[in-house]
Amino acid sequence: MRPFYGSLSKLLLFGFVAAGCGGKEDGSQVNGGDGVGNATGAGANGPVMLGGGASAGTLGSGSGVVIDPTMACATGTASAALSGVNMFVMFDRSSSMNDRASENGSRWEVTSAALKAFFASPDASGLQLALRFFPHDQPARGCNNTGCDEAACGTPLVGLAALTAAAAPTDTQEKALIDATNAAAPGMPGQGTPIFAALGGALAWATAQRTKTPNENSVVVLVTDGEANGCNDDVADIAGLAAEALAASTVRTYAIGLTGSQQRDIDQIAEAGGTERGIFVSDGANTEQQLIEALGAIRGQVLDCDFGVPEPKPGLTVDLNLINVNFTPTSGAPTTLARVGGEGACADQPGWYYDDPTSPTRIVLCPASCTTVTADAMAKLEILLGCGTVTEVPK
Repeated sequence: MRPFYGSLSKLLLFGFVAAGCGGKEDGSQVNGGDGVGNATGAGANGPVMLGGGASAGTLGSGSGVVIDPTMACATGTASAALSGVNMFVMFDRSSSMNDRASENGSRWEVTSAALKAFFASPDASGLQLALRFFPHDQPARGCNNTGCDEAACGTPLVGLAALTAAAAPTDTQEKALIDATNAAAPGMPGQGTPIFAALGGALAWATAQRTKTPNENSVVVLVTDGEANGCNDDVADIAGLAAEALAASTVRTYAIGLTGSQQRDIDQIAEAGGTERGIFVSDGANTEQQLIEALGAIRGQVLDCDFGVPEPKPGLTVDLNLINVNFTPTSGAPTTLARVGGEGACADQPGWYYDDPTSPTRIVLCPASCTTVTADAMAKLEILLGCGTVTEVPK
């Protein structure tokens, strides 16, 4: 999956317009191709390829092909919407969170402050978020190292709802999240860190939510400062929960390790959950800012760079080989992003790919394009239907 390190991502509002399309190369119309990269006349439907091919008519690398939605090979219009994200945050409140983190206070004090700051941030506006602390018998008993009740752990303390641009108390979800955090200070020593039950419950919730809203991403964010202690302590089994949810329902698991956690364990859980590696937040003067940025980066990656293949209007059919993605920055001309074969083909180049090449349901931007568009709050993406897809071919 895509890396998610970096600064707090901006809330990016994409405009989506799906339309029939033609193309331009250096001012001239390109209506399609012959299926092997040769530009041909109106009505042709093959891919328009970019790369080092030498056949006549092949569009060379750097030729600046831009597919224009007003051109002649239109097949109709459709609309698409940016995928939402439903995030379940499972946050550690074990007794070790009372340890001193810095001159700013205990680990709980600085990380809970970061959590509340994230809830209040404009960058979280539009995010659907649910919250649970562990070990904790609120709102359901048994989410602890003796009960090991995954169903209890999967019951949110604050149920799923969207954060808005307004501040609390006008934003009632923000107020509920902040109030719950204020009331969830760690208890006495000896409670343990029941990660297996906590993560299992959170993933069960996210899997059910994914089934309920299949066009929205459901993710779990696990935040912990310790090794598993209580219930099943085997990290391989804990990681197996993340792998199973990813394989069955494409639910991703993000793991944030605070001081006290083991890097190898956090990495193993994150990798199994489809997010490559854990994020680590160390005790110190900037602990709060590190955690704010980590939560923001996760939110930005899940929301901004992954969206559904457009649904056509009645009577129209979307040919998945005849889709193009245009990116228009706040200041500048549109660019048609080339389709690549998959995430592994992105390298450090701009582009996009289907989640499943044989039966795609989602369009995913390559990391380089994701970085570009998430840095531009007024950028626009357009999905264009009807012309040969601009495709990057091996050089």
